[in-house]
Formats: sequence, structure tokens, C-alpha cells
Amino acid sequence: MKKSVLVIGVGRFGRGVIEGLYEAGHDVYAIDKNEDALDYVRDMIVSGAILDVAEYDDELSRIVAEKNFDEAVIAMGQDLEGALLATHVLIEAGVPVSAKALSERRGAILEKMGVERVFFPERDTGRRLAKFISNSRAVDILELPQGFVVEQMTVGKGFHGQTIAELNTTNRFGIWIMLVYHNDEPIPPKASTILNKGDIMIVFGKKESMVAFEKENFKGERD
Repeated sequence: MKKSVLVIGVGRFGRGVIEGLYEAGHDVYAIDKNEDALDYVRDMIVSGAILDVAEYDDELSRIVAEKNFDEAVIAMGQDLEGALLATHVLIEAGVPVSAKALSERRGAILEKMGVERVFFPERDTGRRLAKFISNSRAVDILELPQGFVVEQMTVGKGFHGQTIAELNTTNRFGIWIMLVYHNDEPIPPKASTILNKGDIMIVFGKKESMVAFEKENFKGERD
């Protein structure tokens, strides 16, 4: 499902989130107090605003009220005051919030305020957060060098009832199904292995090929 997502803070982490959301086809609105930061992502966002949210939280409230965002990401690491004020504004408006935190203590504060997901730069990446927002059915993802990923994904309606040979994902998408879990039992995949909706599969391939693979897997489902 296409979403409208607000990203506040366009540093390295924020840029990673924006890039991932843009690649997944979402509409992104970005806010940063530095115009140069927004210049890096101009081609990937619907619109943006140069705004210090710690000083002009009333302006942030106006933007949030007008835009009706589906989700928001607070990607401000150093500016704790701004992060807390932005979080308060968004939660008051009923917008689900994910946030970056530089320490466990700050993460705990954000969680108590109602932040749904807290990410730590030392353990997580902006692209991974974008993946969670884009597709809640994708359980996990591991990014490897040279554009490859290993992803854990549920079998959707599009793949249900078909064998691995019939799907021919290696030739069609360049994606290999490495392991299948049926009723929590691991099954080494064979050509004759039948996939059932709700099974978990571990897949490997180029990240750029995963979008078409996921689209086919979840074809016919309501978002």
C-alpha cells in the first residue's frame, strides 16, 4: 500500500530512510533546518520544508494537520529537544512514529512517549526502517555487499499452492528460495516443494529484484 511518510531530519540515517521509501514507491515529505540537506533528496521527495522543529513546533503542527501523513520518522540524533517536540506533535495528531535514538536511555524516553519503533544507528540502518514501513509482511532483511540481500518473508496469495519449480523464481526474478518453514518446521526446498500461504521462506538475491518478487508473491491480496 502506498503511504505518505514524513521524515524529520535528513542526515545520513534520514537519507537512507528516504531513499528506501522512494524506491518502494511511497510519497515522502522531508523536513530539515538545513537547506543543503534537503538538496540531497530533492529528486526523491514530494515536497519539503526548511524548519527548525525545536523552535517552530507550531509550524510543524500546521504541516502535520494539513498533510494527513500515514507515518512519520524522527531521524534527528543530536537535537533531543527537537526530537521530543516533534514526537509530541505527531503523536498528538495520531500519526504513528518511528524514531532514531543515540542511546538506550533516549530510546526509553521516546518509547514512553508512544514511539512505535526506536532504531539505534549502531544496530540498524535507515534502509531497514524503510523496509518495515513499506511492507509489514517482510519479517526481516539482511543487506549484503554488492546489492544482495537475504530476506525472510511470508508466502502470500500469489505464490500459494504452487511448487518452487512452477514459480521458477530464479529465472524469472533472480531470486533463490533457500529455506521454507511450514508450521514452524524447516523444509529444505526442492523443485516439488509446494508453498502454502502463511509459510515462511528465506530468500536470497539482488535487492533491486525483490520489489517485483514481493509484488508477485502478494498479488491479489488487499493491502
